[in-house]
Amino acid sequence: MERISKQQLQKLYNVDRKTIEYWRKHYGLPIIQIGTHKRYIRKEDLIAWEDKLMENSQVEV
Repeated sequence: MERISKQQLQKLYNVDRKTIEYWRKHYGLPIIQIGTHKRYIRKEDLIAWEDKLMENSQVEV
């Protein structure tokens, strides 16, 4: 199971930590906190989260 750190996620999407926290709070980004400073997301969970956002953003014409 591959894990992506919060810092790697910031680089992947070219966003800052505040954006990641906003996504977590408002869009349900499933971040796992390990210890006081370690935060990760499982790659499978990230893909599922992206897929869900894409489904929700599609508008039927």
